[in-house]
Amino acid sequence: MNKKTHVDSKKKDIMQAAMRLFATKGIDGISVKEIGEAAGVTDAAIYKHFKSKDAMALEVFGQYCNSYTTLIDFYRKQSGSFISRFHQLVDEVLVMHDEDQYGLLLLSQHHELYVEASQSSNVRQPLEALVEFIEQGIRHGELPKQDAQLSGVLIIGAITRLSVSSLEGELPQQLIPFATEVKERLTALLSQGQ
Repeated sequence: MNKKTHVDSKKKDIMQAAMRLFATKGIDGISVKEIGEAAGVTDAAIYKHFKSKDAMALEVFGQYCNSYTTLIDFYRKQSGSFISRFHQLVDEVLVMHDEDQYGLLLLSQHHELYVEASQSSNVRQPLEALVEFIEQGIRHGELPKQDAQLSGVLIIGAITRLSVSSLEGELPQQLIPFATEVKERLTALLSQGQ
């Protein structure tokens, strides 16, 4: 049992290091050796957990996609007004960013592996979940009629850009202090309709 925990922690360390490097340098910009150095493990330890760098990138990307998709679906299924649930979602996304700023950066990457994974029928994307959430608000009369796909793209683009700006020093590293203003502006976007 103790050995399994050690193995699991090493895989977690590898995935954390890979996620940071993939998010900041891209998949093609780093090597397995660099990931190993960042995780404090050997190349052999990496290959024990992953067939290749691409397989590792897909698993890391899938994990972050799933976590954000699951979060959006959670708030879509809750009771209460659309706006209050949407505000809770934005708060939680900003908390997640402040705890691990690289996850949102990773989701904004456009490497062919991620595009392929995004188009796979068995990987549900955060955008798909957000569009369904917005459509729910429209159906219930809480949002004006609008192109939910376009609104979802604009919201995800704004949130991922906040993360990029935070990393590049254009905004502070912690985004929670901007939560009220971010929620107001994103709500205004949704409230405009067509």
